[in-house]
Amino acid sequence: MLNQITSKLKVYEGNPPVEDLRKAAVLIGIVDCDDPELIYTLRSNKVGSHGGEVSFPGGMHEKDDISLEITALRESEEETGLNREQVHIIGSTDTVVSRYNVSVTPYVGIVPPDIKLNNDSEEIEACFRVPISFLLEDKRHRNDHIKKNGESFFMPAYKFESFIIWGLTAMMTVDFLNITLDAGIDLKTKGN
Repeated sequence: MLNQITSKLKVYEGNPPVEDLRKAAVLIGIVDCDDPELIYTLRSNKVGSHGGEVSFPGGMHEKDDISLEITALRESEEETGLNREQVHIIGSTDTVVSRYNVSVTPYVGIVPPDIKLNNDSEEIEACFRVPISFLLEDKRHRNDHIKKNGESFFMPAYKFESFIIWGLTAMMTVDFLNITLDAGIDLKTKGN
């Protein structure tokens, strides 16, 4: 699975960041284990934006960041304690625009199975891992019906244990699965 993901991302040219918007980056961290897992966080209710929501680790680009890739690595380290030296970035997927008009670029990186993640930061209430095989089943907890630019689609929400992956994070997850593993998850339907 990791070979396929790496091969696809090496040749993939995603949508670039939107120039006129504020920039952010997230890390789609893949744990290199028998059943590869994606790393998610549950944001603390103490933070101003996205409190109590599931997200990929990441955040806003700062002037000292030489690239958005560095932003994703720096923010992930600050939030989860994931040492950036342990992350092997293999590419990025499509930049998406949040409901707050922020251009968010996801970077995909492979991490070793023995990583230690911090559940005790100011911004993060919990770090957790979800097997990619679970996400590929496309068993939706619910669908949020979205109408945008005259188009209608169903944004999935996936429930894993007590966590619900929804909104922009679900959109980036589906994009990742479709780009790297040819998942064929169709947002025009309500899924499985």
